[in-house]
Amino acid sequence: MATVPVAGRQELTTHVMAELGDGGRVLLVGDAGMGKSTVLRSIATTIGERPGLSLSASPVETDARMPFVTLIDLFADVPAEHFERLPAATLRVVELALRRRAPTGQELDTLGVCLGMLDLLRLMTDAAPVTLVMDDLQWVDQASAEVLAFALRRLGTGRLSVLAAQRSGETPRLALPDAVSLEVGPLPMDALVPVVMARAGGLVGRQIAQRICTLSGGNPLFALEIAAAVARSGVRPVPGQPLPVPVHLDTLMRQRLALLPVTARDTVRMAATAYRPTLTLLDQAGCHAAEADLTAASEAGICDLDSSGRVAFGHPLLRAAVYADAPVIVRMAMHARLVQVSTDPIDRARHMALATGLEDETVAAALTTAAELAGRRGASGVARELIGMAALRTPPTNRAGWATRKLAEARYAYQAGLLSEAREAAGAVLAAEAPRPLRMSAWLAVLEASGDAIGQLGDQVAAACAEAEAGGEPQPWVRVYAAVHHAAALRTDAALADASWAAHAAATAGDVRAELRALHVVLRVKSRLGQPCYEEAAHARRLLAGRTDLGEAALLIHHELAWQHYDNDRYDEAYDELRTAVRLAEDCGTVGGLELVLHLLARVQWRRGRGASALATVARLQQLAVDVEPASANLVSWALAEAEAATGSLPRAVELAEQVIASTERVGDLDKLARFCQQLGAWRLVAGDPAGAVAVLHRAHLLVRGLPVGNQTRLLLADLVEAHAAVGDLAQARGLLAELHGTDTQPASVLAVAARQRAEAVLAFAEGRADDAIDLLSSAADRCRALGTPIELYRVLLLAADIERRRRRRGAARALLDEATEACLAAGVTTGVDRLAREVARLMPTQNRRDTPLTPMEKRIVALVVQGATNREVARDLSIAVTTVEGSLTKIYRQFQIRSRVELVRAFELIDSGVA
Repeated sequence: MATVPVAGRQELTTHVMAELGDGGRVLLVGDAGMGKSTVLRSIATTIGERPGLSLSASPVETDARMPFVTLIDLFADVPAEHFERLPAATLRVVELALRRRAPTGQELDTLGVCLGMLDLLRLMTDAAPVTLVMDDLQWVDQASAEVLAFALRRLGTGRLSVLAAQRSGETPRLALPDAVSLEVGPLPMDALVPVVMARAGGLVGRQIAQRICTLSGGNPLFALEIAAAVARSGVRPVPGQPLPVPVHLDTLMRQRLALLPVTARDTVRMAATAYRPTLTLLDQAGCHAAEADLTAASEAGICDLDSSGRVAFGHPLLRAAVYADAPVIVRMAMHARLVQVSTDPIDRARHMALATGLEDETVAAALTTAAELAGRRGASGVARELIGMAALRTPPTNRAGWATRKLAEARYAYQAGLLSEAREAAGAVLAAEAPRPLRMSAWLAVLEASGDAIGQLGDQVAAACAEAEAGGEPQPWVRVYAAVHHAAALRTDAALADASWAAHAAATAGDVRAELRALHVVLRVKSRLGQPCYEEAAHARRLLAGRTDLGEAALLIHHELAWQHYDNDRYDEAYDELRTAVRLAEDCGTVGGLELVLHLLARVQWRRGRGASALATVARLQQLAVDVEPASANLVSWALAEAEAATGSLPRAVELAEQVIASTERVGDLDKLARFCQQLGAWRLVAGDPAGAVAVLHRAHLLVRGLPVGNQTRLLLADLVEAHAAVGDLAQARGLLAELHGTDTQPASVLAVAARQRAEAVLAFAEGRADDAIDLLSSAADRCRALGTPIELYRVLLLAADIERRRRRRGAARALLDEATEACLAAGVTTGVDRLAREVARLMPTQNRRDTPLTPMEKRIVALVVQGATNREVARDLSIAVTTVEGSLTKIYRQFQIRSRVELVRAFELIDSGVA
């Protein structure tokens, strides 16, 4: 059956249908009122008439607070035969999540729900094509989003299509991998004008209708609201006079409500107050004429009743305006009535809280129970909101109960990635008079949620340690965070002492998570110091074996083990370790520590020359930062700078890096600060700013001075030697090179050796030993080729080509630049390709760069080629033979030492721009 597109949306509708195809994914994006839902419904109707199964959900704002609501709506019409094909254990989990089975009171495992829904979707798609249609993606609840994201990542494209709509500027909880994003923009005037004229009831002509469309900006909702206001006024607008446009939607809604009978107004208010209003619910809440009342409301343009008996407001703003219009005392009374009829414990608890403004332990207890239920369902964000309301409703006499609920709020906030909210909730307990055990828990919550800032929390760490000692009981977690604090500040001895003590205490207490976190610090510090840590690594692996419930601690261990591989040039092993961590995070829904894993994964991919994969990893890291507040936010920003340095603009990358470094310095994370300064120095060297590189590399050197030298410090010293030699400070360069050679007592990585040779070569050339420099760079290039590290190879070849050019060995320089270009192209490093093109242009003889000795005919040929003409087109335009064009180009290629039309275009563009 052909699709019947919405007026003015024919092209968009056709595009959507083409993209959906077999297993396509399409996301419609547009402003509120722009008509996304209308387009979505039109296409969904067509899809529903095709073979297969179409599942739809239209969540509203209040649904976002309730776990699995979107899933429940999506799978409400799935035939029972699909469920019956599931294994009994899987069926039980799925039916509990979808509320097709009465709750048992047992905790619902999030991973089990994810796997169960994945199995169900696979069974369904095996039987027939399936399409998921979801409106208002920004209102999908967190629990449903996690399950759907889990399934979509694993199902891939094929027989499962997805069509969704999302409001512009909103951050959806559910990301659609591989989705095509299509904008639903303003409706064309030729489509909107007839609709406006009809809505105005014949009171406006085309000219006024066009004014209304212009005033609305092409937004159908706003245009129709203005036209409806004209119709209600009953007065024909006069050209040139202001239109009767409502200032705010709430004002308009009050006007509409005022037209309704009192009973209908009360019913509409009750519908706006309920979280999932249905005809049955309204009747139970005392609105016994609900159907008639809603019919009147529909005629007034306030809300509608769909075929399933669910009340739907045309726009979220309309519902909010209706609710806000009711006096506070009326809203409280409506919530009180809904308490009596709500069956969902979460809904009921919310209504109880909003039905009174007083502290009430009964209300607080109900909210606490609802929060625990949401937490068991895996909806940590909902749980945090509910338990926060419970704390507000706790009577002042129950201080211990209040503190316990605030700590639960901190815990749920941390699980949901809301670090600021977690610190705020725990800080409130510390500021109040609470028993020592609760204060101890509050200190741990503050330190856990401190993220990068833990390096500057010396007073808080000291206070937590003092409180733990006063309690007289071992507190391994306190010492874990003390160790993390010392490590961030590069106090390695203190970090190792605290971490070792914490690991032993945690092992004695049987706290595997705490032991792993302590071991992570030990591994981190020892690897930075170049000390062996084989026993600790092996013990950590034994603790991880067969465990999937260790959360962030497991990811941190995998990250540190991967770092050790990365630092020693074992990139395949590092990649495998990190992919294991990513899969673990996906399977368990863990976000803590994931930003560290993804950042190192991107670095491994850049190092191995897999630019496209690295960019995809950086994009995922960005999405993670949108979804949650990562503990290492600066690391996310640094990953963007790294991507910019490889594929965008080096000056822009330097600018971003300087911002991240300033932020890192403010939070006191000296460990990351040293690494960031080191990398920024390398970028400045490549960008041709050796003086700037000296300054920032010297800063990194000061931060790590006094620490044992490892591979990263060797790379830092090599860059410092190169930078000092480049600015002519040869004495300082020689001293640093001697320091670098002094590190040979410990084995160095292949990459570190190549970096040292590169630095020695720069110094040798500065001292007039060009042959030695070329030999050193040749050896360094061989090491980079053997390692398969194209970005490092590019740096070496660029230096070698520059030396050969200065020695007037243009052929050798050109060969080096060609190899470097191939390496950068294969790795997706576009900034390197651009730089190399400029270096190729510099190989042209000086007299040829601006005053090119071409004949008038040759100049005309070059001009046409630069404009994109083919040889045949050049011959036709100049009335010469094609062979003449070919012969002239061959002469020009030889004269300017270029090899293709692309290089000819680039060379003469550089000549025109004045590049020397």
